[in-house]
Amino acid sequence: MTGSTAVHRLPDLAGIHTGRGFDDLSPNERDQFINDLELDFRRYLAETRTSRGFVFYPSSRQIMKAISSLYQTLAELTRVETAQFLGIHLDPVGYVDLSTIIILSSMYAIEFIALCYQLHNRDYPPLKVKNVPVMFSLYLGGICWLMGDIFTGGLVHLGQSPVLRACKFTLIWCRACLGAFYVTLMFALRCYSLYHVFHKGKAFKGRTALLSTAGTVLAIIMFGIISTLVPTRLTTYYEDILDMCYTTRHYIISVLLVIWSIWGYVAIMSWRMRNIPFCFNERIEIASTFFVILILSVFNTVCLLVIPVYPASRAWRNILLYINHVGASTVYWIVMWEPTINCIFDREVYLNWWIGKLKSDAMERQYEYSTENKIDTMNLVNASDMSPNESSYTHSDMVVADDGSEFTNMSKHMMV
Repeated sequence: MTGSTAVHRLPDLAGIHTGRGFDDLSPNERDQFINDLELDFRRYLAETRTSRGFVFYPSSRQIMKAISSLYQTLAELTRVETAQFLGIHLDPVGYVDLSTIIILSSMYAIEFIALCYQLHNRDYPPLKVKNVPVMFSLYLGGICWLMGDIFTGGLVHLGQSPVLRACKFTLIWCRACLGAFYVTLMFALRCYSLYHVFHKGKAFKGRTALLSTAGTVLAIIMFGIISTLVPTRLTTYYEDILDMCYTTRHYIISVLLVIWSIWGYVAIMSWRMRNIPFCFNERIEIASTFFVILILSVFNTVCLLVIPVYPASRAWRNILLYINHVGASTVYWIVMWEPTINCIFDREVYLNWWIGKLKSDAMERQYEYSTENKIDTMNLVNASDMSPNESSYTHSDMVVADDGSEFTNMSKHMMV
């Protein structure tokens, strides 16, 4: 390999960083490549010397950056060769992993902006019945899940940070308990709230809602505490040879049993509500929750039990990350899209239609919300300005508050 060839390859930082073209060289060819690189670098410095010292142009800084990337690549190649010695095909961490992190982080950033808007308008009735604070807690759970998936899924190097090497924290708490368990369980709890209202005919609020939510969170915390107290050799630990978190098969099975149990519960609730009439898109919400949790369960089972050391595979570790988080985000937007987009663009018209549909379908009791809603939100419905075709809502459905302002007397019971 000549020196000119080496200089030509240096600017291709992506190729060097991911080992493309370099990992195919023999050890002698790699030594020759480094030697040629050093000679060309020294020759370039000699040509740019001035009376005032060295002049570093952008191209020379690029060469220095390439040298740094090259040494990082050599360490990554050692990791790859060690994995091959152990019988594992290991794809080095590269730009595909980085692009996945950027895309999913951008997705969550967009959702954060939407959630801020939803929280600001949380008293808008169509949004209020979706329980925006709970949806915000689901978003936080998704962030924890994403962090856990990135740190334990082989997308980043763990050796440089003691926090990332703490696999019990990143896998048990971030990825499993506060991430996957919390997100899927809260979607399952939403299915139960719909079942409680529409099948049992009882309000899901107050003590019932509090005990159900507290019991769900307590179960997650107990699982995390027990998993943390169990010896490391029985759960998960940092493997410095491969620079990744290794999880025992028995612990993986216990986590998957929880995920499949959640899906089984959603399946039972979905079956029991199959003949119940809904007013809006709740049936789509139930179906999407059922299918998304099923897909998550299948793919996680395949990656964790069937694929040998799935974080070593670039394809599988990135596919699983997209499946987990695009799936959870899809369910979130199925629940929140319609009221959010109409709150932005057709606020009053949609509210009129929403109330009119409740009355026409005789669903006021099932969708009731507290009359403690803010007066300015409720005054969006002005009976005197509505035509009969827009809604069946009339002035007889208004009550007068203590301050003389009007608001709807639709409910006193629940938040779906």
